[in-house]
Amino acid sequence: MITRLKNKISIITGAGQGIGRAAARRFALEGAVVVIADVSQEAAHRTRDELRQSGARSEIYLGDLMHWEGAQGLIDFTLQTFGHIDILVNNVGGATALRPFHLWDPAEIVEEMHRSILPTIYCSRAALPSMIERNFGRIVNVGAESARNGLWDRAPYNAGKGAVMALTTSIAREYAAAGVICNCFSPGPTDTQPDRIVERGIRAKLGNETEYFREMTRRTLAIVPMGRQASTDEQAAGIAFLASDDVGHITGQVLSAGGGMNML
Repeated sequence: MITRLKNKISIITGAGQGIGRAAARRFALEGAVVVIADVSQEAAHRTRDELRQSGARSEIYLGDLMHWEGAQGLIDFTLQTFGHIDILVNNVGGATALRPFHLWDPAEIVEEMHRSILPTIYCSRAALPSMIERNFGRIVNVGAESARNGLWDRAPYNAGKGAVMALTTSIAREYAAAGVICNCFSPGPTDTQPDRIVERGIRAKLGNETEYFREMTRRTLAIVPMGRQASTDEQAAGIAFLASDDVGHITGQVLSAGGGMNML
């Protein structure tokens, strides 16, 4: 069994379902102590119960990380409970709509941008002081390959995830001397549907069976070399690697996970 994360105090945002939940399982398997941050009580408790049944130590923080108070509350809770933070995985986010950019309503653009970047930038800002004080920290930001391959009909989402990548390089450059390593894990299409409790914005609005959604899926998978969606467990393995001490001299990087042709 790999134990790279043994006893590491780890925060995973959006850990109630999807890639975040799979990351929580992987971190627990590798020996980490996991703080499950989610806005859904039902989803968070499901993940925590699963981890505890496997023998892992896990706690829950419920809050909206799109607001500074929620992000600072998460960091305060973790410090009060465990005394320090080793790893922060900024996973929460997700596209809310699909349509050509000129058809997006301005209010939808604001919602999408806030959802894509604010939880990551707020949680990172809140966590950094304690990491600097200990001269140690691992931050893994979850981006999206669509920010680099220009995937159709999600320009505001792509812009927000592009900002996540830019934030990654900024943190890496500024805080390397303080012992903080920051990288970005950039997933391509991923099958998160089987274990969802809170429906993602796109599916909630479009459903799975519309011709538009099916066509978008076909077009997306056409540029993926493997020709299929990744599993959440496959993505979690990459996140665990970037959170581990195996990346002691790797920082400011974007790890592509099945995204296809990158234009940048």
